[in-house]
Amino acid sequence: MTDSSPLRKQPKQARSRALVQSILEAAGDLLGRTNSSPDDIPLQKIAERAGVGIGSVYDYFANGEGVWSGFLGWITERNFAALEEKASGGSFVEKLPELLDGTLDLYLGAPARTRGVAMTIVRFGWVKRVVLERDRFAALLASRLCAEHPGLAPERARLGAEVLCDAVMGVVMGELWRERDEAGARAVRAEVRALVTREVAAMVGSAHGPAK
Repeated sequence: MTDSSPLRKQPKQARSRALVQSILEAAGDLLGRTNSSPDDIPLQKIAERAGVGIGSVYDYFANGEGVWSGFLGWITERNFAALEEKASGGSFVEKLPELLDGTLDLYLGAPARTRGVAMTIVRFGWVKRVVLERDRFAALLASRLCAEHPGLAPERARLGAEVLCDAVMGVVMGELWRERDEAGARAVRAEVRALVTREVAAMVGSAHGPAK
């Protein structure tokens, strides 16, 4: 997680870790299914969805904000791990289209939950956490590009990666509140893919100097 842990105590045994995860998964499930603000989802309902007593929730979380903070940390870690796996192996530049599609699938594949996450971030003032997650993924992108293209200036790679991450997430947030048919959604994805491909090609080109 990007912040200090929201847990009242750390689950040390496999059974207690599974219990905490079931609570966080239940919170996210309700957020996605109800398309609600976190304020509209009582802890009792989360406990019922998780199949645990309300006392078990309070064993690990002091209040609703703690649950939602834990959920945000859990979902971002899960998403980062999924994208990091897609980025591994082979040419990173060649894997970028797959990585981009994976990113869009993660966030646009469950639009109600992603909208709920956005409302949770605004509700609790956690924008800094989003920036830190963006910085972490941009650092992954920049490090992989520099590893494959040693002539690429690290600062150029970092700034370029940050801009690309902002652009992609801007598209994601815009798409969450739009109604498009399948063809329209495909067209948006194609435009984003073309943007990323073009900008990465420009970064890689800068690593090798002007064409002679």
